[in-house]
Amino acid sequence: MTTGVSLGWLLQPLTVETFLTEIWATRHYVINRCCPGYFDGVFDAAAIEEYLEFARPERSEVRLIRTADRKAPETYRLADDTIDLVRIRNEFADGYTIVLNGLERHVPNIAALAHAIEVELNFETQVNVYITPPKSQGFLPHYDDHDVLILQISGTKTWHVYDSVADVPSHELRLREMFVKDGLPAPSDLTLEAGDVLYLPRGRVHAAEANDEPSIHLTLGIHPPSVLALVTKALEALGYRDDRVLTRLPPRYLNDASARTNLGGLVRDVVGAIDESCVGDAIGALEDSLLRRGRCQLVGHLIANSFEADRIDGRTRVMKCQPLYSRVLALDGGVALQFAQSMVSAGPEHRAAMLFLSRNTEPFRVGDLPGLSAPQQTELARKLVVDGFLIRVPED
Repeated sequence: MTTGVSLGWLLQPLTVETFLTEIWATRHYVINRCCPGYFDGVFDAAAIEEYLEFARPERSEVRLIRTADRKAPETYRLADDTIDLVRIRNEFADGYTIVLNGLERHVPNIAALAHAIEVELNFETQVNVYITPPKSQGFLPHYDDHDVLILQISGTKTWHVYDSVADVPSHELRLREMFVKDGLPAPSDLTLEAGDVLYLPRGRVHAAEANDEPSIHLTLGIHPPSVLALVTKALEALGYRDDRVLTRLPPRYLNDASARTNLGGLVRDVVGAIDESCVGDAIGALEDSLLRRGRCQLVGHLIANSFEADRIDGRTRVMKCQPLYSRVLALDGGVALQFAQSMVSAGPEHRAAMLFLSRNTEPFRVGDLPGLSAPQQTELARKLVVDGFLIRVPED
């Protein structure tokens, strides 16, 4: 798994604070680094071949696109529904861009990159890769319904950004009419070289084409939850204690004027019953979804983790797996540390230690865990090493 990746690493020399206060959701921005090896170790052409051959991606996860033309999935699938690599290569040679969706679900380095952004922004992030032949274009001018960070991995690509076109209003983004065909003014042309980054806010019309060599770029789609999502979760939380939320609609309500009037009053009453507690539960539900997207140590480290755990004592240096979002929950009679798909529970005396573990990002010694006896410190640390939350750090 790639270490050291973060939003700050992606944006430097631009600071995260400047990005969020001056650029986010308002204007596009390009970072030209003159550093072609900046993304070495994140993704490359060899990883693409490995993914296509061994990951067995679903139909929705692989697309072949050339401007307005999209190949039907069955044209590049074998009889057992695996990818036909020969056909993929031939279509690429014929000018089709290969699009691989949702790499964060399959590629460890990409998963670490996506979750690093999720930890920083609290927004779910999806990563797609676009492999475009020389002098070819994947999509026509279009807009996305989410913000994107574009990382140029290899080759060069010229982006046409229509900054003189007003961003698509939020209520129209949900219509998902992505392609814009007519009446576009002259765009701003930006050339990305390997190591460069481009930020595009949602609704910004754009297109891109490769130059004299094949181009590989990653698109990090950043998806902030909407107020609609928060209200929906709040209503779900209210439904656990207010039966009105689960009231069945009456028969023939579509054509019964009095029923429609009564339903209007009921909806207003139910929405009015949403209180701070419901909103807190809704935010907790969104946080839980973000937590479960995290990943600890790879499965391949399971045996090694168990071996390391047996060697841990109070002098052992460890640190939290990075990046990893975690939280501490209060339970009946105790506390729990929740991370990724795991939850480690303990007695109330573990609260200070759990909070320390959740918040700390620097190496520490097991004996530094606050509020616990030496045997409790060792037992908790060993458990968290086996689960992949903690990593043993060599002595300096």
